[in-house]
Amino acid sequence: MKWVTRHWNSFSLERKFLLSAFFIVVTSMIILGYSVEKRVRAGLIQGMAETGALYMEGFLAPHIQELNESGTLKEESKAKIQSLLTTTSLGRRVAVINVWDLQGNLLVSSDANKKELKLPDDYVSEVLSVIRSGGVVANFETGAHLMEMNKRNFPKTFFEIYGPLHAYNGNELVAIGEFYEFSGFIKAELDEFRSILWTSILFVTTIMTLLLMHVINKAKAIIKNYQEQLRIDFIRASALAKRNNVLRRIADRARLNAAVMNEEYLASIGIDIHDGPIQLLSLIMLKFPSKINRNRMPPKEFAAIQEIRKEIEPLVHLVISDLRNICSGLVLPEIERLSTTETLNLAVMRHQNQTGTKVTQDLSDLPEQLPRAFRVCAYRVVQEALNNAFKHAGGRNQRVLARQMDDMLEIAISNTGGVSQGFAPTKINHKQIGLRGMKSRIKALRGSLTIERLMDGGTEVRALLPLQK
Repeated sequence: MKWVTRHWNSFSLERKFLLSAFFIVVTSMIILGYSVEKRVRAGLIQGMAETGALYMEGFLAPHIQELNESGTLKEESKAKIQSLLTTTSLGRRVAVINVWDLQGNLLVSSDANKKELKLPDDYVSEVLSVIRSGGVVANFETGAHLMEMNKRNFPKTFFEIYGPLHAYNGNELVAIGEFYEFSGFIKAELDEFRSILWTSILFVTTIMTLLLMHVINKAKAIIKNYQEQLRIDFIRASALAKRNNVLRRIADRARLNAAVMNEEYLASIGIDIHDGPIQLLSLIMLKFPSKINRNRMPPKEFAAIQEIRKEIEPLVHLVISDLRNICSGLVLPEIERLSTTETLNLAVMRHQNQTGTKVTQDLSDLPEQLPRAFRVCAYRVVQEALNNAFKHAGGRNQRVLARQMDDMLEIAISNTGGVSQGFAPTKINHKQIGLRGMKSRIKALRGSLTIERLMDGGTEVRALLPLQK
């Protein structure tokens, strides 16, 4: 069994299919041929038996009519029956004739060696049942009851038939006729039919097998062409996938570089503002006279100058303060050597120092190092979210949570006690520059940003950044 399984598994798919189909076709044809042969054989035998029974009854009926009256046969009738095979044409067709009464007793036989015999009761009942239903009993072999009684052994080329013998008046069954007919003709007919049948089946099976092989070969060729085309498409798809992967990496690097360049550009703007307008305004304040000799100018002019000084000096200080605040937001602290946790801690610490509020932190299981663009983005998100929480909710219950989830970095900033209109999920307007900046930074790194209002009336900003090491 293992040998068959091993060899079967070594076959190709088309060979397995061909062998399976061939087995099914051959098996089906054998079953079909056997069924047809059996049915035709039974029909032919039954037809020949009924014809033979009618033929025999035509010879025997005149000699058994006295059974209907006396129940016995005269010696004269028995002699006529025994001579039928020699004096009529019946002998050319029939080898032996036996007449049995309805109880299975032998009344007369054309075989002079036969003595008084009796058929088994169950066999008589079976035969009578068939005859009374309009049929006849036919066998190709001599009856088993004859063999068991050690009587004459007829060769199998004889055809044994049990048929009815009726009375003239009322068509009443009076006896059972048994005769052994020469079966050469029937056997020749069956042999010829069998030869034609199996030759036809063999021919049809061969044609079907050849057609099946042709179809399988065509299918194999088509499948092979498709496989080759799929192989070519797979190679092309693999090449495109590799090219897309290279382009994706280039795009990722370009986004990272753009984020870094953007921060560097903002830092340069901050430095330019610090070194330019702030320095000029400071110089103006230094050049602005702090003391004026009122004795050298008219009183009205002196009063006007003093009034102008009182109006301009606070405005200049306010402009310098605003410019310094802008510069501090544009110029990031040195984070090149800081880890991810230290970067977020720095953003929280600076917010606490600038606003005097407290921020609860939960920074756990963060990657030690990330690309600078990711750390800058995380810093900016925390910085902007905390500034908005302080501006719109007074910095109440500020909380920063950061953690690593699979291949994502999650940062959540929340507060309670107030709702930030700037963080409401509505259409962005000119007052939402900070929110727009956060979204653009996170989108550049293929991340996502969600803003939700909490049940306690606060707001939560949640950023997800894909980790890239």
